[in-house]
This record gives sequence, structure tokens and C-alpha cells, in this order.
Amino acid sequence: MNIDEIIEKRLREFEVLGREGKVTFDFFPFLDMRIKATIATELAFCISTANSSALAGLRFQKSLEGLNVFELGVERFEELMKEAGVRFYKKKAEYVFNSLRRFNIIERALRMNSRDARRYLVKNVKGLGMKEASHFLRNLGRKDIAILDRHVLRWLKNRGYDLPKSYERIEEILRRMEKNLAKLDLVIWYEMTGKVLK
Repeated sequence: MNIDEIIEKRLREFEVLGREGKVTFDFFPFLDMRIKATIATELAFCISTANSSALAGLRFQKSLEGLNVFELGVERFEELMKEAGVRFYKKKAEYVFNSLRRFNIIERALRMNSRDARRYLVKNVKGLGMKEASHFLRNLGRKDIAILDRHVLRWLKNRGYDLPKSYERIEEILRRMEKNLAKLDLVIWYEMTGKVLK
């Protein structure tokens, strides 16, 4: 499978997760890992990756397989995040626990258009800023918002862009390059890291 096919496969996995509420992500050939994800564990993954590594977040999400995340306590989330190598695991465990206790907020957001959903999540879910809310929505198949992480910002700076302070104005720069921002994000990530994860 070439890189374009791998990216298309990942985008299809995102769409399935958003549509059906569950999917199995296969990270071969970049990682020997498959993860059975649900919308709830995807939310936990996106909260866990802020200021941490994608790999630690993936290990954490893998550890949630087969568990009823709605019944886990803060201490169990802490333990699993710590074992996975997630930074700031105590605070993030609280965020994950509280967001799952108020999952109706997530369900309400998913009925909105992407920009409104992102604003609503940022306002109502501790642990989700603009980047993490965008990450979560993209991983559920949304294609019209950008994840402005350090790799994407560095990629833009390397191309000579003087970046504005506003998240949405930087997002607009990317949108002028490619309407499908989910695809562009995976292409940039591959260019910057040599991997297609999520």
C-alpha cells in the first residue's frame, strides 16, 4: 500500500467511527498496533495527547479496549495514563472522567456543524481546547477543521508563512491549500514525522 492509499484508509476509518460509533484502527506499517475505538475512547485519546506524544495516547487508548470507560474512576484513568507514558496524567484523568460523566454534551456537539461543535466543546468540556476539539472532530470524520499542532505550525513556518495569532485565521491559510483539511493534516504529519497515525 502506498502513502496515498494509507491516508485514504485512515480517512475512511475516521468516517466509520463518526457514523457507526466504533472502528478498528490499523497503524501498520508505522506501528504494529490495532486499536478498537469508540467515540468515548477517541475522546479520551484526544484529551490524553495534549502536550504529550501521539504514541503515549495510542497506548492509553489501547489499554481502554474491553473496559466500560463510563464506569472507570479517576484513579483508574490515572493509572492507565501513567503506564502509557502520558504527560500530566493526573489532570488529564480528571478531564477524561468528567467529560465521560457528561457525555450528553459530546452527543449534542456531534449534531452541530464542525465550527459550532468545536466552539461548544471548547466552552463545555475541560481538557478540550481548539486543537484537541478539532482533533476529536476530525477523528470522527469531519474534514473542514484543522488540527494546529506543532508539526503543522512548523510546516507552515518552513514555507515562509507569517502566522497570525488567531486559530481560525491560520486554519484559513490551510483551507486555501486544500478543502479537505483532514487529508491535508495526515499529509503534513507524514511529511514531518514519516508516519500516518491519527
